[in-house]
Amino acid sequence: MSVDFFWRRVPCRALDQLSPKELGALVPHWFDSEFKSLCEVGMVMGVEGNGYVVHFALTSGGVASDGVARLPAFGGEQRAEGEEDPEYGWVGTELWVLRPDEVREASDFLKRVAVDDLMTGLDAALAREVVSLGFSRPWSPAWSEELTADLGELRSFFAAAAAAGDAMVKFESA
Repeated sequence: MSVDFFWRRVPCRALDQLSPKELGALVPHWFDSEFKSLCEVGMVMGVEGNGYVVHFALTSGGVASDGVARLPAFGGEQRAEGEEDPEYGWVGTELWVLRPDEVREASDFLKRVAVDDLMTGLDAALAREVVSLGFSRPWSPAWSEELTADLGELRSFFAAAAAAGDAMVKFESA
C-alpha cells in the first residue's frame, strides 16, 4: 500500500484556533500551487509512497519501542471533522497534530537514529514488509536509497521545526 505523508509546520496557536478542516487546508499536496515554494522555505515536507515504510523502519524495525518512536510518522493527536456517508463511507478531514514539545521529542528521537546502520540492518525485514503491504515493486537498493533520503529529510525537517518552536500538522493520503 503506497501512502504519501505530508507535514506542515504551524504556529502552536493554530492548533487551538482552527478546525480540522481549516488545519487540513494548510497542508498542501503534490499538485497544489504553493507546495513547491513552501517546501523550498522548509515549511512543508512530503514523502511520496514511503509513508508506511518510514513508519516500519522507525518503529517495527527495532530502533525503539517507546511512544516517541511513533511521533515522526504516525503520532500526535488525531483530529477529524466530517460524517459517515452511506454510499461513500467517511467523508471529511482527518489529520494529526503535534504540539511543540512533541515535535521536539520526535526531533530528538530522529537525531539518535543512525540511518545508514538502520537501513543495513533492516534490509531483509523491509523486503518482507513491502510485500506484506502490497507494493507492486520489490524492495531494492534504489528503494533503500530513496528511504534513506526520506529519513534524512525528515530528520532535518523536524530539527528545524523543533528549533523554531513550531507545532506540526500531518496528513496521510493513500
